[in-house]
Amino acid sequence: MIIVAFSRVADRLRLVDPGLVRLRTAFRSALGCASTGALGIGWTVLHRQPPTLAALGMLFAMIAPLFIREPRRAGWYASLLSLYLCSSASFALASLLAPHARLADLGFVAILFVGILCQACGPRALGCAMTGFVTFYLGLYLHPAPAQALTMLALSVSGPVVVSLVGRLILPAHPARMRRLALRTVTLRARRVLALHRTAPDAALDVPLSALNEAALAVEEHLSLLGEADALPIRERLVELEVAAGQLASASASATAAVEAGVERLARAIARLDAGERLWDAPALAPVTRHAPARLRWADLQARLAWRHALRAASAAVIAMAIGHALSPERWFWAVITTFVVFLGTRSRADTLYRGMERLAGTLAGALTSVLLATALHATPVLMVLVMVLCVFGWAYTILHAYSRGVFFITVLVGLVYAELGFAIRPLVTARIEEVLTGCLVSFAVAFVLMPLTATRHIETRLLAVLRALRMSLQASTGAPQATPDTPGTAMRRLDRSWHDLRVAWRPFQTQRVFAWNPGHELALGSLFACLHAARELSRLATAGTAGTAGATDANARDRQREHLDAIMHRLDVLIEVHAADNGTAGSSPEGGADAVGRNRLATVSASSETPIDALPADTSPALAQLDGATRQLAERLARISATSSGKWPVRWPGFMPKRVWRPADRSPPRGSSA
Repeated sequence: MIIVAFSRVADRLRLVDPGLVRLRTAFRSALGCASTGALGIGWTVLHRQPPTLAALGMLFAMIAPLFIREPRRAGWYASLLSLYLCSSASFALASLLAPHARLADLGFVAILFVGILCQACGPRALGCAMTGFVTFYLGLYLHPAPAQALTMLALSVSGPVVVSLVGRLILPAHPARMRRLALRTVTLRARRVLALHRTAPDAALDVPLSALNEAALAVEEHLSLLGEADALPIRERLVELEVAAGQLASASASATAAVEAGVERLARAIARLDAGERLWDAPALAPVTRHAPARLRWADLQARLAWRHALRAASAAVIAMAIGHALSPERWFWAVITTFVVFLGTRSRADTLYRGMERLAGTLAGALTSVLLATALHATPVLMVLVMVLCVFGWAYTILHAYSRGVFFITVLVGLVYAELGFAIRPLVTARIEEVLTGCLVSFAVAFVLMPLTATRHIETRLLAVLRALRMSLQASTGAPQATPDTPGTAMRRLDRSWHDLRVAWRPFQTQRVFAWNPGHELALGSLFACLHAARELSRLATAGTAGTAGATDANARDRQREHLDAIMHRLDVLIEVHAADNGTAGSSPEGGADAVGRNRLATVSASSETPIDALPADTSPALAQLDGATRQLAERLARISATSSGKWPVRWPGFMPKRVWRPADRSPPRGSSA
């Protein structure tokens, strides 16, 4: 019984955490912070020094494991050294500037500006920004004397030492094992789709399909460490599994034969992926490639720097600092920290609003919980320390994928730390809520006034990227001439990534359905989702050598199939051209929306003639027919949106427009029809 229960728990962990990467990172962070704290606080107790002298090393050991992701030993230690040097230098600078209030404020804003500027330069740069900003705050808040600052820097050396021991010896990374666990997650989620369909055939499978796609993307992260030849067989089986799951979800419940065939196809794909675990015995790492020229690397770095976004964040920080000083001369840092984390990783007004609401929700829940725990555990310091370690674990496990939960854990941790140091918890919690609310409101105001990229524009940019990736995937699958010699698997994974980015951009609107509804946009996304499934099927056929015109048996059939493919390509070209103009990349209109010519072209391609399904070869007609119907439906819905809102995605309030639920039938049009 115990073994069965443990197996179920392990399967559940694999379902929510592909490869158990988050779990391993959380254990590293909690164990590293606890070990560094035991060493540092033990030294302070032995020498009768304040325990806050160990704060710098504990903070580093808590944050660093989240951003050290290099698989190679040299890269791993290079990231560790970079993070430690940035944190130490930032703390030393804050200690020097702490007696000079104006310079300290200016330095805080400068650190925030640099952090937001370099946020897109990779995990190492993001980790340096995060540790540098937090340790600068620590130096300003503690404002230690020179002797204490030197002592804290000396004690902080235990941080990277402990992180090295935990990350390389106690909980080392095993790339092959992590890849197998990630593969296990994919098969578990596929079995979940199959089980849900068997228990409730009429149930919508959108959520489990999205989870399956997320797990496949996690496997792709591990595949990036392999060479292309080693990764290709695994990619083929992943594509086959995703196509089978999508076709099962799209099958009508009334078509019994199609449903049974879909179930059999998905079960066979799961079995093939399970049997492919031996493919993971390929070399753990790809051969070391030569670095690009310095000129290209410098150009890539310049393209990644977010200058305007950093200026917006710095402006918000200055305003939040002024208001925070008026509210609390000692806790104003929290308002500035809020502006930093709200602007970190956001790209539109809706993203900023979504992140700010997550910050507020996590802070309010964490503040209430910290008051209750501090009151209940005040007389039991051992339990208090244990809860602190659990909070570090929960923060490290959730902060990168469930931000509101991460904020909850860090708020509880801050409250317990201050309570253990002797501060009154209730005034402290009140000040934290006020400062966080100030930072969020200021961030909202700056985002809506100074942020030129609206949420709808951001979504359209992501939509254009998906259309272009879809075009490249079809080129790779059908053997058409293309600019880059991508294999069908590589092109398909690029399409999956662009679709993932579009879903992330659309996520803020999914939380606003209580207040606003956008049926046109959701239906267009459903048509685009159907295009992705058809593209996966063509990619699988291309890998098997039956895509394009290879499956035709005579010259006339090959010509008809090529004409059909050319018509679909032309339809995608028109969609890309119109939306590129709408986004200002190719002659945008003054109003920022598609002009009348673009709307007419969208309407024309959506109403164009269709090749009959029996004019296509038998082995490729289902995928081509589904792709034809999906692209036609997509063009029709985009044309309808452009005609009703001058090219802008509308957000309708419920009082003005009835809600329409997005059903699986809306996502996948009937094969061979124009929907």
